[in-house]
Amino acid sequence: MISQIVKKIIMTLPKLLVISIILFFLINILPGNAAMSMIADDSSADYYIQLQEKMGLNRPAAVRYWEWLTGMLHGDFGNSLINGQPVAERILQRLPCTLELTFLAIIISVLIAIPAGIISAVKRNSLLDISASIFSMVGVAMPSFWLGMLLIILFSLKLRLLPASGFVSISKGGLVANLRNLILPAVAVGVAFTATVMRQTRSALLEVLGQDYVLTAQAKGLKDRVVIWKHALRNALIPVITVISMQIGRLIGGVIVVESVFVLPGMGNAIADAIKARDYPIAMGMIMIVATSVVFINLLVDILYVFIDPRITHGKR
Repeated sequence: MISQIVKKIIMTLPKLLVISIILFFLINILPGNAAMSMIADDSSADYYIQLQEKMGLNRPAAVRYWEWLTGMLHGDFGNSLINGQPVAERILQRLPCTLELTFLAIIISVLIAIPAGIISAVKRNSLLDISASIFSMVGVAMPSFWLGMLLIILFSLKLRLLPASGFVSISKGGLVANLRNLILPAVAVGVAFTATVMRQTRSALLEVLGQDYVLTAQAKGLKDRVVIWKHALRNALIPVITVISMQIGRLIGGVIVVESVFVLPGMGNAIADAIKARDYPIAMGMIMIVATSVVFINLLVDILYVFIDPRITHGKR
């Protein structure tokens, strides 16, 4: 099993290389550049050319990509073209907020979605099941930024229960203050995730409950609780975990958008500002960190399959 895990880790490297190539050239074909965003309207053409040379923007794209890639492999993400700040420093400043928001959204979503999906499957066609189905349809269709604005209007402006914006770290304000600032954006991001996972849990569990081994367990007189938790749920979790891993990328994309709505000092705001300013090193470094996180989360889920169901072998799913 260890050799298969190592093999899968090695297989992620070409994926990351392809992502880096696509990312670099997509960002560099955007109209304008950092030099253009810094010059005034009355600046001369010579000054613009000098600024491009100073930033290294006049060199071939392939050369700049190779320098960026080799630097990144050595832990050097480069410096901001606008203010010279090291990209790694900016990442370390912005990453904690984004990580906290992402993990809080996942935890809230999973703790709600899986129990709700189980109840919905067990009590099929009941009022609870119908309500859960309606929630799943609405949740999947609702944009996270729009839901975020609705939550701000209700809980911040009308009820005045939670702050509308800002971020307080645990080290500075404590856990309660930290959660008060993150709970609304986490809910805004997590609703679609919750709806998708809940619907998949219900569907997978209903399919498993109709299998012969489950019917046999019920015929032996085992309690429903034992049949569901010991026999049915373990097999039903395999497609659920697949959906969770597939939705992680979408959830992180939602986090990046919602950070702007709630004015959070996370990577989403930094990426948006960097793209507007055509500050390529900042944008590429941060997006690459996000892409790498998604790839390795999928890798961890791949490894997790074997512990959930020993019949599954890596590379033979």
